[in-house]
Amino acid sequence: MRRFGRLLSLLALGWLLASPALPAAEATPRTEKYAAEIDRLAAAPAPAPGGILLIGSSIFRKWTTFAADLAPLPVTNRAFGGSQTPEQLFFFNQLVPSSRAGVVVWYCGSNDVNAKRPPEEVLANTREWLALTRAALPDVRVVLMSVIRAPQKRADGKLAPVEAINRGLLALSEADDVDYLDVNPALEDAAGEPLPDCYVADQLHLTPEGYQRLTSVLRPVLEKLRPAPGAKGAAQAE
Repeated sequence: MRRFGRLLSLLALGWLLASPALPAAEATPRTEKYAAEIDRLAAAPAPAPGGILLIGSSIFRKWTTFAADLAPLPVTNRAFGGSQTPEQLFFFNQLVPSSRAGVVVWYCGSNDVNAKRPPEEVLANTREWLALTRAALPDVRVVLMSVIRAPQKRADGKLAPVEAINRGLLALSEADDVDYLDVNPALEDAAGEPLPDCYVADQLHLTPEGYQRLTSVLRPVLEKLRPAPGAKGAAQAE
């Protein structure tokens, strides 16, 4: 299966090299809004090869304590703004290849739901992003993190598209280089209701307690996936 996955990556790479424009998304007022932030992220010193990249929207961008929470794992955070999946595709070349990551953690789709993008479109964009990632980083492992069933989504009647996207992300994890992490149980009580202490006033973003609970389920996955020091693809000592 691993050999087959690598073959798919090579085929995808060949398609990308032959393609006249990457990524396929076109510039929009939204992408212009993020340009300065992307330039700042892209200009930062490149992390050591084989580390962990957090990519996606503001759940990661607002995680200001990620380095301490996940220490000593070598984690780089290149999430930005209120990004949706089209922006992740548009800015892919500036953010993902230069990360030289061995593990990439994706959190995106929540803002797509708020923008009323259909789940099928969100999942199609995610599949395209996966193909780009495999081509740019052939040995990468990807963790697809579930869209959070935040109180805001419940109040707005948007749980159905959230669940549809999460089912699709789970299906994508059938590939041998992709893992799915459902973080919702860590943010809910035994009855499946959101824990109030996990959310700030907007009922969407996380409090320090929410991030601690997110850390408690993400860290074990990252520790399992990241190569041990000295192994092929492992991060250099910092």
